[in-house]
Amino acid sequence: MSNAHDPRRRPPALKTLDHTVAAVPLLQGRVLLHEHARNIPRPRLTLDDELSGVVLTGANADARAFQLRTAVGYEGTLLIDSAAYSTYTATAEEPFMAPPDELFATVDDSLNFQKARGATAALTPTGYIPPASSRALKAVMRDANRIERADTLVSLPIDVAWLNRENIGQLIAVCAKIRHPKAVILFRQFDPLEQAKDVPANLRRLFTEVEHMALLRTDLAALDVLAHGALCAGIGVQSSLRHAIPPDEKAQIGKRGGGPTYPHVLMPQLMCFKGAESLSNLYANVDPATCDCEECDGRGLDRFFLPDGDTRREADNHTIATWSGWVSEMASYRAGTERKTWWRNKCTAAVDRYALENQRIGQGASSRSGFQVPPPLKAWATLPVAP
Repeated sequence: MSNAHDPRRRPPALKTLDHTVAAVPLLQGRVLLHEHARNIPRPRLTLDDELSGVVLTGANADARAFQLRTAVGYEGTLLIDSAAYSTYTATAEEPFMAPPDELFATVDDSLNFQKARGATAALTPTGYIPPASSRALKAVMRDANRIERADTLVSLPIDVAWLNRENIGQLIAVCAKIRHPKAVILFRQFDPLEQAKDVPANLRRLFTEVEHMALLRTDLAALDVLAHGALCAGIGVQSSLRHAIPPDEKAQIGKRGGGPTYPHVLMPQLMCFKGAESLSNLYANVDPATCDCEECDGRGLDRFFLPDGDTRREADNHTIATWSGWVSEMASYRAGTERKTWWRNKCTAAVDRYALENQRIGQGASSRSGFQVPPPLKAWATLPVAP
């Protein structure tokens, strides 16, 4: 959020509540930062105002958004994700969750409220859509097509099983019939794209065959879909905001027991997120991988193995600066084959570096040692470049 604030100007989203202002041109080509509303909003100087923006999510998202607009003076692109899907499951009768604190409140009230709090466009409060729940998915389409606004994104919080080969055809058919832009959020414990071998290809197919699709609350899949024609995307600042879990489940963690939590760090050369504790162990006896982003300035990536807030903010800033640089680089290529080829070549180069980095740090080829290529990255590096 690097734009300077002029106190004489009101933020653009607060100038008007006009629902006829179309969402598509305001969001086109952007990769947004998905942040949790429990934190006090603050400027992220590494975000490019022309190519990025912010999504605030959670129970206090509307209040935090208004604070970001009025107290902080942020004038960039902003979405409010109330995360209705975290507590509500869509049904054939009620696919959207209306505001719970108002009697007879409607979905339109929810959309208007988001705009009044500073949102650039409004997200429908769609409930979680379970695997193969065709009636709920079709109900989203039915009710969404009744919305007479141009400023709306239809949120599609779907279980990743919708991207399996048994379900992808129906998902594409329904999405194509929704006349508003759509914002997909994938559900599953851990990385949804690792749940089945065909998920990365089918996600790409969805975004290739249906226009005006967005992918929110994700990881580097944001860049893959953007390279393949997505309207926009959103990358979670923390691992918990890079996917979602069904309302009746508790988040699982990769290790047992409690204790402090540490940041997950984006590795620039390997194009993967890695836990700070794991990096500290892997680089314990060798020189660590370094980063030249403006936050790191050539320092090692093993330095984030601390639980304090300053360290986490520094790790977040590094990660944001890294993928923001990639977004800027992508924007320099023409949309279509040229951009897709650039992305595939970048992923291929990253895959090739795994063996070199493991050799450098003295790790063997065992699947339990060293750095392992994430399955989605391997898929992006090998899937054909379609025209």
